[in-house]
Amino acid sequence: MFDIHTHSNCSDGYDAPHTVVETAKQAGLDLFALTDHDSINGLWEAKKRADELALSFIAGCEIEAEYADTLHILALGMDIENADLCALMEKKLRLRDERNVRLSERLKELGMDVSSALEQSRGATTRANYAAALVKLGYAESLNDAFSRILGRGCPAHIKQRHPDPREVVEIVEAAGGICVIAHPMKMKLDPAKLIEDMKNIGIRGVEAFYGTATEGEMRLFAVLAKRNGLFITCGSDYHGARRPATHIGKGWQDIEELRTTERTLLGRVK
Repeated sequence: MFDIHTHSNCSDGYDAPHTVVETAKQAGLDLFALTDHDSINGLWEAKKRADELALSFIAGCEIEAEYADTLHILALGMDIENADLCALMEKKLRLRDERNVRLSERLKELGMDVSSALEQSRGATTRANYAAALVKLGYAESLNDAFSRILGRGCPAHIKQRHPDPREVVEIVEAAGGICVIAHPMKMKLDPAKLIEDMKNIGIRGVEAFYGTATEGEMRLFAVLAKRNGLFITCGSDYHGARRPATHIGKGWQDIEELRTTERTLLGRVK
């Protein structure tokens, strides 16, 4: 069993990287990846704890790139000391910081100053951090409410962030020895067949067809599209700890041959 889509407090997750690893071990995983948003800051700590617990670990990161809809790319198995990869991470954090400054200003203009409750991540502070602050201060009833009324697209405090071209992301990750997988494609409001074909054409190698909150129909659809395009199939929970209590590590895994094959392939990338 594996889970290669999880988050720590180095982005918008709740737990420290070593705690996420411990949770993965307790869940009975054979293979695990930490994939914080636009940040590799927690990977050294996670790798150290995974080695101590004899848990096979793959370095990862969830990187947002420019596309017709929100595109998240899971980078897996790359050399996290590669100079170009590190430069990309620095660029991503700089762009995110620029957005956060504008987002903070917009919320103040709307009478929702969240500075007293905003918890900065150890790496990338995301909109989920802002959503949590809005809930804590009573401006929103839940994280979903914060996004649907305040932070989401078309809402008063939606601030668009600049992102790199997806082909650039794939080329840098591949040059650093890694591979790229499209994360939760079922969350994108685009034609599924065209989306997967586009991803194949820019060098994406896998599809997260089995996702923690996807429906059976969505998972079957993207598994078929992945096979049709010669892409391998992965699974992930998108674990965030207490920030998303309904999602547990390992959610998304199904004991089927396609995922067992992927697990064997990924185990070959464990360093």
